Amino acid sequence: MGHLARNWVHTFEKHPDLLEYQIFSRAYPWLTPLRWRGPHVVDGPEDMAVDHPTFWKWIETFRPDVILFQDQNLHGPSKMRHESERLRRQGIRLINYPDWIKRGDMEQYRGLYDANLSHVKRNHQWLIEAGVESPTYIPWGVVTGNFPFIERGREPVVRFYINLGTGTARKGYPVLPRAIRRMEGGHLSRFFGGRRRREFSFIATAVESSTRALKRSFVSFFNRHPKCELRFQTADNSQGGLFRLGDVYVYPTLKEGVGLTITEALCTGMPVVTTDYPTMNEWLRDGVEGRLIRPKRIRKSSMPMDKVHVDVGHLAEIMRSYVERPQQIIDQSHEARRTVETHYNWDDRDEPVLALLKG
Repeated sequence: MGHLARNWVHTFEKHPDLLEYQIFSRAYPWLTPLRWRGPHVVDGPEDMAVDHPTFWKWIETFRPDVILFQDQNLHGPSKMRHESERLRRQGIRLINYPDWIKRGDMEQYRGLYDANLSHVKRNHQWLIEAGVESPTYIPWGVVTGNFPFIERGREPVVRFYINLGTGTARKGYPVLPRAIRRMEGGHLSRFFGGRRRREFSFIATAVESSTRALKRSFVSFFNRHPKCELRFQTADNSQGGLFRLGDVYVYPTLKEGVGLTITEALCTGMPVVTTDYPTMNEWLRDGVEGRLIRPKRIRKSSMPMDKVHVDVGHLAEIMRSYVERPQQIIDQSHEARRTVETHYNWDDRDEPVLALLKG
């Protein structure tokens, strides 16, 4: 979730005459290595509960006018009732951005915050249905200067790419070995098949600390396949990430809070292949900025985000089509960048963000 808040900070830093900010950083112990560091960051505890001496000392010292909670779930015995009342008695305006929530939790947010923020249409609808205060929709966007456009589709080999992040299976990457096998065809088809069908490569990257988190079968397949490569390399999202490594972003993710890498890949001019289900399909049109993979099975979980498993055969067909007709990469690449610049440029969000903070 810290990656999402970087956009808010980008806006804050554009307006030093209007805003002074600090970031109170908290994390569960397993996320501590990924915490923010910097001059504006205050180290909180390895605990997500707000009712903690370190938090209240920070409130006393910094004396904020507004607190923008990022994904503040119902942590602690009072489920934020006591904490919200105490903060409001000090005249502090409270805004929450709920994302990775449990089913039934949203209704319990009533009365906790002055405003509830969403960056995707699906979540905004949840806020409305739950009857929480001031549901506010500010569409997500990319800091386009961080993700410059790169020409795609000119090379003789079509390069597929996926960012695995910390290696969570939520990203849907375990289906890729099956999809690649189907794309290539059976053993005899691969042996006797035409040259064009084999003109591809597939690069996957994961953060440097995720070596043990990845599915072993996936690692084994990518290490053995002559056209696949697995790298443990942490992306710098202030310098274009690692999207230069590919021509087509293949992301059969099961579920997304927002889908950050989808919009970032599009911004660099990379056509995106992802799941045809919210929020993944909010960002592109099938055949225009990329392709949408048919869902095969949809399962409910403890979160209101349904878990969507893609049709592996359809994914293989889509990948094969890029190999056989690479011209569509060039066309979709320019559409991808144009769509982000027109609809999802975060630098166009200053006015609504500032209005939300002002109240």
